[in-house]
Amino acid sequence: MGAKKFVLFGSCGVLDDDSVKDKLIIPISAIRDEGTSYHYIAPSPEIEADPHSVKILESVLSDCGYPFIKGKTWTSDAIYRETLPLIQERKQEGCIAVEMECASMLAVAKYRHIPFIQFLYGADDLSSEVWDIRDLASYGLTNAEKYMVLAFECGLAL
Repeated sequence: MGAKKFVLFGSCGVLDDDSVKDKLIIPISAIRDEGTSYHYIAPSPEIEADPHSVKILESVLSDCGYPFIKGKTWTSDAIYRETLPLIQERKQEGCIAVEMECASMLAVAKYRHIPFIQFLYGADDLSSEVWDIRDLASYGLTNAEKYMVLAFECGLAL
């Protein structure tokens, strides 16, 4: 449809609450446990983020004074398949969050040869045996305006 670059932000489930707490998440790669990405690039278990885009995002977040953590995410489009054994497996693979779009967007961006940046804020906590269903009003939605400004800054920096 003519887009020249993508910037995406949104909430995610946290798999490592201690290291993610009060920080924005910069995905550096994503486990491909969804269906969309396979329509755009060859099958593989994981997809890497573009290092240049990651550096731009790091710079914007630092310049704007936001703490962040970089890490691997798990993209799943089957929320009822986020079982305790699978969560433990993903944590052992190094995932710090679960979300529903990163792998797909990374694949589309690679296929279309356009830059893509994504940052996430932690919402639900899946890091323990009990699912902590957090209210988005307390864990990010109230900051939506702030995140939109960050997204515009990222778009300008791309």
